[in-house]
Amino acid sequence: MKNLFLLLTILLGLNSCNSWLDVQPYDRVAEDVVFGSVKGFENALNGIYIELNTNSLYGQYLSCEMIEMMAQRYNVNKSNVFNYDLMLHKYTEEGCKIRFESIWEKAYSLIANINLLLKNCETHRDVLTDEYYYLLKGECHALRAFMHFDIFRLFAPVYDLSVNTISLPYYTEFSLDKRPAYKPEEFMNCVIADLHSADSLLQNDPVLKEGTDMVHDNAFMSYRKYRLNKYGVQLLLARAELYRGNKEAALVAARKVIDVQKQWFPWVTREAVSSGRPDPDRVFYGEILWGLQNSNLSVLHTSLFDGENLSPEIMLAPLGGQIDRIFEDNRDDYRYEAYFRNRQLIGGLAYNLFEKFKTTQDTTAGTIIPLLRVSEAFYIAAECEPNPSDGLEWLNQVLTHRGIQKLEDENYLASMLEKEYIREFWGEGQLFFYYKRLKYPSIHKADDATYTTMMEMEMSDYQIPIPEEESKYN
Repeated sequence: MKNLFLLLTILLGLNSCNSWLDVQPYDRVAEDVVFGSVKGFENALNGIYIELNTNSLYGQYLSCEMIEMMAQRYNVNKSNVFNYDLMLHKYTEEGCKIRFESIWEKAYSLIANINLLLKNCETHRDVLTDEYYYLLKGECHALRAFMHFDIFRLFAPVYDLSVNTISLPYYTEFSLDKRPAYKPEEFMNCVIADLHSADSLLQNDPVLKEGTDMVHDNAFMSYRKYRLNKYGVQLLLARAELYRGNKEAALVAARKVIDVQKQWFPWVTREAVSSGRPDPDRVFYGEILWGLQNSNLSVLHTSLFDGENLSPEIMLAPLGGQIDRIFEDNRDDYRYEAYFRNRQLIGGLAYNLFEKFKTTQDTTAGTIIPLLRVSEAFYIAAECEPNPSDGLEWLNQVLTHRGIQKLEDENYLASMLEKEYIREFWGEGQLFFYYKRLKYPSIHKADDATYTTMMEMEMSDYQIPIPEEESKYN
């Protein structure tokens, strides 16, 4: 694997103020020192979460930027060649290839770091209490599944076992040499196995009794919303099972999240998202099962979405006419209010500015990148219920808490779910994978204000090419 960054390197960078780390070489001695204390394990896991925030992963490419352009979220200006190529799915262009390589390298280097941490959980078992041991291992198995699953959703073909021939590496141990390649079904079996292991290891996760926003004297046990906790694992399991077509298992997992929604993940209120507040909750913070703490969200907004300071050649925004159609002129939709309240004429075109990550006085809700939210559990349940009328009940619970009239006709369940995936997950990187899972033959083009022109999709348009230096192994 090209440019593998060992966990020790990350730790040394994160903890440069610790002189006892500064003087250690990058070898076994340093590894023993790092994992010779509980604090070392904490720093190691924190370092992995911090690295998930890099631009190559969920700090930009796989949340609000690259993957959203591929889903036709923004009307990209032709002069912005790199982004325009992405929007048109010209994956072999150099700018696209550079991004894809950085995703592959960063994701697999973090997986190596996760496996190194897991190895040391056993090597240094005497350092850890049972509580720490199971919590650390549970989160690591969950993170390993999460990272591999997104690699699969990006680089594998659409999930069709009758035609899939590609193999991708799934690493279950720390190794610089082995390249264990798996066919699609085998790969997804590994994802599911890791998630079940995580679910079992996290059976005493503090989140079960205290929710995701608890505060302890021990900071490592606090704010489980920023860690891949047990509820996040259950929702991720529902997402993965649905992706591979196992609706029965997906429904079981989704129901476990739905069952605790009222207790731990309350629906956002219309008042909370109001643009008239100095601290509007644009991310619907209480509904997030897991997200990344990112203190640079204001910088992200300014560099990508700020209509007051960015030129149309750079800014990412949807055309106003599209927003009108997507939200069906319903200004009471909470997401319209939270994300797209402001419209601006730029270069002769009307845009609705995307403001989900705009600066707010709320330093909690204003510094999180959502990765898993409770509404997805309801959408999955709605899609997976054998009886459409039961599915309608799950969907209507979301609609009621988004300012939308309930759906009465179960015949429109699938079309409403499509609308909801489009409206709900702006800037969260899920729409492209929704289209891919359902093998959409065409999707709405981003450059048509009427929202009627469709982009034809070949199945290859849903598959990012494996980097050339890696493809020879697969």
